Amino acid sequence: MEGGWKDHLHWNFGGEHVLVYGLHLDSAWSFFVACCLTACICFSERVLTYAISKKWNPFSRGRRGSRFGTALWRTCLYWLVTFDRLMYMLIGMTFSFGLIIVAVTCLAIGQFVIEYLDSEHVKEPLLQSPTDDRYPHSSTSYPPAPSHAPTTRPRSKSKPESIFIHPNESNLARADAAAAELGLGGDTERVKANTYPADEDPWEHGRGRDVARELLLGR
Repeated sequence: MEGGWKDHLHWNFGGEHVLVYGLHLDSAWSFFVACCLTACICFSERVLTYAISKKWNPFSRGRRGSRFGTALWRTCLYWLVTFDRLMYMLIGMTFSFGLIIVAVTCLAIGQFVIEYLDSEHVKEPLLQSPTDDRYPHSSTSYPPAPSHAPTTRPRSKSKPESIFIHPNESNLARADAAAAELGLGGDTERVKANTYPADEDPWEHGRGRDVARELLLGR
């Protein structure tokens, strides 16, 4: 094809233009210069990308910048990083396999540096595992137990020692009375069964007045 340009991947020096006028891939020296240009563009793109991700602004150190100034600065960074991306895209369109490998390698190296820098700012977890060897003297419980028991005021007794419950309102008294009436139980603390001992005479009709007089006189 005219000018030596090829529309497929190749290793040859066919005289393709690389971005600027006068830079042709027609020798090893021109290829070396093109590789240096490609590396600068790729590293620049990675640096600008990192600056955007960290919201880097040299004009607001120690103070809060204006919203307009911050937005303008970040827009300029975005313009530059987009320009770099378009530049190495055009370099890849030369179909020079050597330049494509250089571009990909430089981008990967830049990403490695970004990942390494980000890993230094990773915060340690608030809670460490008891089996973590880095903290052999750490407590196995969280939160740590207090060194001495906290002093607390004894609770006042709001409940009285004994509560009087009328037998008519007590379920236990009702149950004892029912058992006594059925002959299933004897006297309890709550109910006295109306039974006659075996050695006493049963109630006799006609002696009610005499018995009442005896009870009143305490006999």
